[in-house]
Amino acid sequence: MGAKFAVYYVPPAESALYQRGSQLLGYDARTGEFLPTDNPTRAALPEWDDAWVAQPQTYGFHVTTGYSLHYDPTLLPDIERELEGVIKCFSPMTEFILTPIEERITIWNDEIIVLRCDPNPAMLMLHTLITARVNPYGSGSNISDNYAKLDPTTLPPAYVERVKRYFTPYMLDGWVPHFTLMMPYSGIQQHALRAVLNTLFPPDPISVKSICLLVRADGETHYRLHREFEIGA
Repeated sequence: MGAKFAVYYVPPAESALYQRGSQLLGYDARTGEFLPTDNPTRAALPEWDDAWVAQPQTYGFHVTTGYSLHYDPTLLPDIERELEGVIKCFSPMTEFILTPIEERITIWNDEIIVLRCDPNPAMLMLHTLITARVNPYGSGSNISDNYAKLDPTTLPPAYVERVKRYFTPYMLDGWVPHFTLMMPYSGIQQHALRAVLNTLFPPDPISVKSICLLVRADGETHYRLHREFEIGA
């Protein structure tokens, strides 16, 4: 399976947002512990199947800010230093904000349910610097593995270049910040489910106060928090 690291925004442990998201997924990436399957968040939903969160559960409740990458674990101290250096480039008075969009509970391809947000300029700059400076410490990703099997002439040229350099096409103007709630969803009460999720995850702007470095050792299935870096005001 191979070791991997990831740079994510993970909400504070005590926040209602993190409590809701972690209960939904059934896993707390901050502690590395599985949560009771019988909880208020899941109980509020009109339909449920554990299979709907099996994939996003392995990453924990988060917004991808860099990416999840294969890497050599001996480089972990270098990754920490680089990430710390990127954060120090920003004024301590900078505000990093993620704002849920109007149709915040979004369903992609009828099977991926996300809480979709827009970044403010500072958050976009942070994402860009992390991608440019930290991603090169990786050696590949699930997406770059898949791209290697495809004919590059059939793909958007910018995506090919991004994957070659940074192992992900989802960066810069292709970065769409979101919390993945379910994947793959296969239920039959889509409208009712979305209505409940809209009440569970309100439209309040999210003030980002830290960025987290998560790791998954070779042979492990779930990511866990390795180190948290405070940022901004």
